[in-house]
Amino acid sequence: MIALTHPAQDGPALPLPGLVPGALLFRPGPGLAPEAHRVARALLEDAARNRGGRVSSAEDGTWRLVAAPPALEMARRALSAVLNGRDAVLVTEALAAPPPAMPAPAATGPEAILSALPLEGLLERRAILGFGPGGVPRPAGMRVLPSASAIAAALGPRWEGAPWLAHGWAVVARRALSLPAPTEGVLHIDVPPEVLPGEAALWRLPVLPASALAAPPPCCFGVGGLTHAALALVEPAAVPGSALHIAHDPALDELSRGFWDGLGPGRVVLEGVADSAGLEWGLARGIARFSGPQADRLLTALRRRAGG
Repeated sequence: MIALTHPAQDGPALPLPGLVPGALLFRPGPGLAPEAHRVARALLEDAARNRGGRVSSAEDGTWRLVAAPPALEMARRALSAVLNGRDAVLVTEALAAPPPAMPAPAATGPEAILSALPLEGLLERRAILGFGPGGVPRPAGMRVLPSASAIAAALGPRWEGAPWLAHGWAVVARRALSLPAPTEGVLHIDVPPEVLPGEAALWRLPVLPASALAAPPPCCFGVGGLTHAALALVEPAAVPGSALHIAHDPALDELSRGFWDGLGPGRVVLEGVADSAGLEWGLARGIARFSGPQADRLLTALRRRAGG
């Protein structure tokens, strides 16, 4: 529940003569939805940018707007409308003297926490094994995706829960788009639809969740998280995407050879292939890209052979 605290309980909220600056504090609680958090922070930043104020963050995750009373009152009303009934606190306070220089924002909010950590520690990498002409095995790229367990550990109990984990996942995905080009193959980078890169790159393929198929983007993309249950409901030739990451599952045997031909096995990356039987199953259906323990073993053997 939002709590609104005003110095007006003991007198005027902010002294008007001379327009002495005051401060508006926004303290998000752990139950506040990420969308409301982003909107509230954007309102504070807009007030600072357009009405001559300053915004900073405190050690406890509080965002603080310092500005003249009219700007504070406008920001307070806008935030109250957005946060009504939600898990956050707004506090206005008067300043008796000009505020000191604002310190650098402390890494206490979810975005700051995840931006301050080394990117590699927040990612999961899955090597992709491919088969070229003549059935010659070769490295065929890498799938890179935010690690849910690493993000949850980084955010800690203050920012736990599915909404904040999804928000952190998007923050890490956005950072992953800045990865450099690989020495070989293509990086398949998992991102939510709202984090699609503005510029295309031949070495980078954004991989969207299967839910994005309801409104596919116009750019080149891959699809992740496809399961037997989802595939059984679609017309294979109508599934968009230049790469389809499909989890290996015995239930896939129920799909006919005609289904795989319609889907286009050359687009498929069969995920979670644990042994040679899974590899042979995929090859028999025309699939030529794999990831999982068996793919890792073959790629390790290829590297040793190339080094020896």
